[in-house]
Amino acid sequence: MSEYVTIESQPTADPDVLEIITNQALALGADEVYASFAEGDEGTPIAQMLFNGVRGIRRLVISGSNLTITRDPDVPWEELIDDVRDALRDFFL
Repeated sequence: MSEYVTIESQPTADPDVLEIITNQALALGADEVYASFAEGDEGTPIAQMLFNGVRGIRRLVISGSNLTITRDPDVPWEELIDDVRDALRDFFL
């Protein structure tokens, strides 16, 4: 495991969907798709942590070291990205 958690964000064609690339393995097998809070709340530990700890996530796909997040449009990306960064750092460190 790396001493640091790095996060890069990339916009998509949909203004409410963002891809986040990390330097940490988030999913080791098949892609994890969580279409709602209820699904994420019963998902893997990292999905549970993100849905319960970061306000504004509506849908989440975890693939390798990437997250694809669909947000609640009422939550600004800057806030959501900061909260995801903090949550991942707490999770891995």
